[in-house]
Amino acid sequence: MVLFYFGVWYVINVAYNYTNKKALQVLPLPCLMAAAQIGAGILYITPVWLLGIRAPPKLETKELLALVPVGMIHGVGQLVTVLSLQAGSISFVNVVKSLEPFFNVIFAMIFMHDYVPLPVLLTLVPVVVGVGIASSADMEFTWLCFACAMGSNVFFSLRGVLSKVTMKAIRPESNLGPANLFGVLTIIGFLTSLPLALWMEGGTAQAQWDRTVAAGQTPTALAKTIAISGLSFYMYNEVSMLALDAVDPVTHAVGNTIKRVILILLSVVAFGTQMTNLSAIGSTIAIIGVFMYSI
Repeated sequence: MVLFYFGVWYVINVAYNYTNKKALQVLPLPCLMAAAQIGAGILYITPVWLLGIRAPPKLETKELLALVPVGMIHGVGQLVTVLSLQAGSISFVNVVKSLEPFFNVIFAMIFMHDYVPLPVLLTLVPVVVGVGIASSADMEFTWLCFACAMGSNVFFSLRGVLSKVTMKAIRPESNLGPANLFGVLTIIGFLTSLPLALWMEGGTAQAQWDRTVAAGQTPTALAKTIAISGLSFYMYNEVSMLALDAVDPVTHAVGNTIKRVILILLSVVAFGTQMTNLSAIGSTIAIIGVFMYSI
């Protein structure tokens, strides 16, 4: 069952990154795309709850309010993630996102007073060095991509740490396991991201859509690609939680490192991303550093 979870996690994650990049290449509206992807998760989780496939959460008002900041962080995190994927290659974004453990350590110290031993901290040094080398040599480097990918690290690391902190105050009878927690954060994240996306891109959305259709893309095909990217975004996160529940955190972290390698290969094979020797070396150093930190 563990291998099944990891296999499905990788397949769905590849599907998300592939369809997301394909959609962004023809319809460069990353903020609205991100909001639509979060919203697609609501189309999945709502019938799951209403039909009794999974018992819905039973939150008190104060518990729901405690989750609002975490959900808002989730929504903004997805916005900057898709912005980074619009501005650069999948491979470069995943190299930068290998720095996420660095921010996990910082936020865990700030909010949970959880201090990591020095030898473990030192394993993050090659990650920082590797990202620096890869950034300096990447042929598709842009500061917008780098900044947004770093923002993704900040927001998603903060989401993870604050989720743990907030869950300590949630009653056991609220039925808020990891999967239901992600469902609640998805709803809050959508209500956060949609107004921001409309503010940033709403004024140009119709004109951009018309240009994309005029260039030969059919509305049905576009809608299908966006829907698949949205549902796969939600599903890969849920399967990731199931995988985490089935194994220890170290195994899950190693699996996440392997996922990044797969996505870098996807970028090279499916989208023809060019990597210089120095960029490849930097990426390898960063990935090895993440692996060392994980174990």
